[in-house]
Amino acid sequence: MQVKINKLYLAVITGCLGLTNTALYAQEELTAKEVTATEQEIEVIQVTTRRRVESLNKVPVMVSAFNSEMLEQQGIQSIDDIARFAPGLSFSNGFGRTVERPVIRGMSNILAGVQFGVESGAAYFIDGVYYAGSSQNIDMSDIARVEVIKGPQSALYGRNSYSGAINFITKGPDRHEFTGRVKASAAQHNEHNVQLYMSTPLTDTVAASLAVRDFSYGGEWTNQVTNETIGDQSSRSYTLVVNAEPTDAMNIRWRLQKAKDDDGTRAFFLQSAEMNNCAPGYRSLAYWPGSNSTNNNQYFCGEIKPGQIALNDGPSASGQPIEVPGVPINGPLQGGTSSAFFGNVYDLNAGTPFSGVWRDQLITSVAGDYLFESGYQIDAAISYRDDSYRAGSDGDHSSLNYTFAPGTKALLTDASRKETQDKSVEIQLRSPMADFEWMIGGFFYQQDEKVYELFFGNAREGIHTDTSDLTNKAIFGSVEYKFSDKLTASLEMRWSEEEKNLTQWDAATGVQKYQDSGTWDNFTPRLAVNYQWSDKTMLFGVLAQGVKPGGLNGAAGSAEGMPTYKQEDTDSFEVGIKTVLNKKVNLAASFFYNQINNMQMTTSAVNPNTATTLSIATNQGEGRVMGVELDAAVNFSERLIGRFSYALADTEFTKSCDDFMWTLTSGGGAFNDPANETGVDKTADFGLPGNPTCSVSGKEFPLTSKHQASMFFEYHNQVSSNIEGFVNFDTSYESKKYVQLYNLAYVPAATISSARIGIRAEEWSLTAYARNLFDEDSVVMATRWLQTPYFAGLSANSSPTDADKGPPRAFFGSPRRGRQVGVEFTYNF
Repeated sequence: MQVKINKLYLAVITGCLGLTNTALYAQEELTAKEVTATEQEIEVIQVTTRRRVESLNKVPVMVSAFNSEMLEQQGIQSIDDIARFAPGLSFSNGFGRTVERPVIRGMSNILAGVQFGVESGAAYFIDGVYYAGSSQNIDMSDIARVEVIKGPQSALYGRNSYSGAINFITKGPDRHEFTGRVKASAAQHNEHNVQLYMSTPLTDTVAASLAVRDFSYGGEWTNQVTNETIGDQSSRSYTLVVNAEPTDAMNIRWRLQKAKDDDGTRAFFLQSAEMNNCAPGYRSLAYWPGSNSTNNNQYFCGEIKPGQIALNDGPSASGQPIEVPGVPINGPLQGGTSSAFFGNVYDLNAGTPFSGVWRDQLITSVAGDYLFESGYQIDAAISYRDDSYRAGSDGDHSSLNYTFAPGTKALLTDASRKETQDKSVEIQLRSPMADFEWMIGGFFYQQDEKVYELFFGNAREGIHTDTSDLTNKAIFGSVEYKFSDKLTASLEMRWSEEEKNLTQWDAATGVQKYQDSGTWDNFTPRLAVNYQWSDKTMLFGVLAQGVKPGGLNGAAGSAEGMPTYKQEDTDSFEVGIKTVLNKKVNLAASFFYNQINNMQMTTSAVNPNTATTLSIATNQGEGRVMGVELDAAVNFSERLIGRFSYALADTEFTKSCDDFMWTLTSGGGAFNDPANETGVDKTADFGLPGNPTCSVSGKEFPLTSKHQASMFFEYHNQVSSNIEGFVNFDTSYESKKYVQLYNLAYVPAATISSARIGIRAEEWSLTAYARNLFDEDSVVMATRWLQTPYFAGLSANSSPTDADKGPPRAFFGSPRRGRQVGVEFTYNF
């Protein structure tokens, strides 16, 4: 039934796109600088995509821009919501409010946010200032506009904007009168959200604003081990902005934000290796006698579906273990009866000293600009962030609780504390507006981080295990020349150097086990040409290079002879069109092609602390992405508006070798000759056709959807002289995402719909809403994992000596929130 609904919605969305000829989001404002229009005309957003105020229709790059009205209309609360309506941006909130992996135009990275220095390739900015923190606790009531900029932006935006950039533009204080707004909402699962925003002039030249948010969500999943509800979240934030305009030529803004998050156990489930159904071979449960299993399949092919949530974040409520398929409760491993096993597989006590996410964050920035009488302008910004963070989870994601002694953490448990400070400085000088314009600037960024491993009895402070620092220095600039009233070209360039240092200590002994550093430099140009075909139509073309930083693999990578990984780079080509039709339709469309070199991928390595397998980053291949993006905003009438989008990201590995691909195609033979991309062939043992390979050429990139589409409608009408009624509906579609580069297991397509109905006047509004209206239940995220307790040295293994003796592969995933109905009241004063 779900598949039929998905196909129906996709057909409706595609049909709507065809009727409107597709294209671009466009609406209104840049705070106090708006483009006005009649009720019948489509409005056009002003953006700062190129670090200056421009009409969205005049910017030679694809941008999805959401102003405050659009954020309000569509009930957008986070980057997760924005991704539903920004074609080409995919975001899976699958790890709670911790690891973030925004994917733009299919350019993903599995280890992003997991390993030190591994980046997603899509950078966040607040008011144009680089922001390395979490986007999920940003108070949207303080946001005037969000710009999602697609394609490599390394030349102008700098580090980690390899595939694009996401810029949050905050509201500025009103220096003319006191204004305020309070919004309160309540929904199912004990969710409440209260937001207060106030702005006031302090003097003729100084104004200030204050935004306060209090949010909580009670969770909606039951943990079968503890019989408690999990998935709860809470946040409280305060944002103060002071804006000064001492002269007509000078503007200074100071922004201070204090935010706290306190989230409970995150909802994960395990799909056991017993469910594997393809790729027969020795790296399977059948060759671990303690499993009592005859399943010799090494992998799972097909859709990952939601499973039982059973996590050891506290003592067992029933006092009885919950059996995981493939790990018998009364099997030969239990009770210490096997000399090849140590410990207890189903310990009934808590398996992790800390479960959930806790964050205390302070962000402050000062930005200013000065316009000289000669027309030259200087802009400068400095920022500082202090982030204290704890996160933990039951790392086997199941009721298994493999401990070696009472009161110790379970194997694979991840519980740690991080203390991060970063600061940045940017300054730029811009020439007067003319046919020939130029800009030159400099950038400095530094991040220092310490990591502490948490234990029972020391779950708050932990033991210091890692110290790292990162420094990025850059010089950048641009030139633009207007050849005629119709033809303009611009060239942006950046040279940058990034240095990383990492030191690691053994948590048990305190002995230093690793220390290394590395430096990477790059030059990234970007050429854009735009041709004004008519007053309403612009054609543009872009050639650009982007870079994703290289980094260090720590002790695990060093032990495997892979201490570092190179920068990943892309060469990008794009052509597009932006146009306004009949004053009622705003359209944009583009075609792009990205060639990717030195792709950062994952390779298995041995964890020097636990002797278990983990992943490190390596450069293993090449790939390409080509696609189209279509974006449209339509005024059907004075009372009915619509927005539509579609994105295609056709990804393909063109050259790549992966060690586990050999395992899957060789019957589980050891990949023992990486230099020649070959290993032991065991296919004959399983009656397989032979010809094993490590190549994944022709496969799609993981963690990204090939197709995305969305539509939004709102109808409004007067119900009295000063009260307006409205109703809106939206639907977004995202096709399946492969879990890994083998293109076997996948997260299914998802169709999410929402609706809002209410009444509003000049000073207030009352709205009833439903999120995930049709209760889409597809898994948000899935990750290839390991099946505890089957590790070499801890449990007997009967496979040949020249086979891959790694633990059987399991998967863990995160369920999706169900339908949620609520009510919202807003009052403006």
